[in-house]
Amino acid sequence: MDTTISFSKDAACKIHINYAFLKGNEYAVANDSLLRMGTLQPNYFATSLERLTPQRVISELARRYGKEYIELARWLKDREHEKSQLNWALNIDTRILPSRDNNIVYISNIAIKTGETTTKYSLCFNIDPQTGRQITLKEAFGDDYNETLTKKIIAQMAKNYDWDDDDAAQAQSKGYFVGIKPYPSANFILHEDSATFVYSAGEINPKEVRVTIDN
Repeated sequence: MDTTISFSKDAACKIHINYAFLKGNEYAVANDSLLRMGTLQPNYFATSLERLTPQRVISELARRYGKEYIELARWLKDREHEKSQLNWALNIDTRILPSRDNNIVYISNIAIKTGETTTKYSLCFNIDPQTGRQITLKEAFGDDYNETLTKKIIAQMAKNYDWDDDDAAQAQSKGYFVGIKPYPSANFILHEDSATFVYSAGEINPKEVRVTIDN
């Protein structure tokens, strides 16, 4: 879906949504769950009482986001001297990948532009396509997942970046997890024989960080 909401001849909000979904009535519950999880942003539908379908949600998201843009553009018009600040864009591209144990990984790549500022991030959801249930870190890696995965992630980062040591102190000295205790991201991708942990820009480092470890 591509649409443009015009505020004036010099200002508009462009919306692009390429949304992948599971086809077939047997996946209706899974599609509903994915739409509530936030595969589309902003997530207006988490608490909806109605059964959600991609077709309905995409058109409603575009309508509501466009309405919010117009309202804010009116407010900004007399406060911003640069007309470029009134040019917005929302780009969402999604894909479905196979995961382990007949599950799937749903990945949303999102870019939100407001004026001269663009924010990009990826959201990853590991789900059972039959039930729509999301697979958690604890379920995938066991009760001690936090300690076990943290050690593996730091060790892999040390290998990737050629650090002298593979501990938290070394990671923090290199600009990762500064001021916070290292942890495994809940934003992760389960592959058949590995897992990729995705940290958004500004989460543990100014840039997005991805770390893949063997299962």
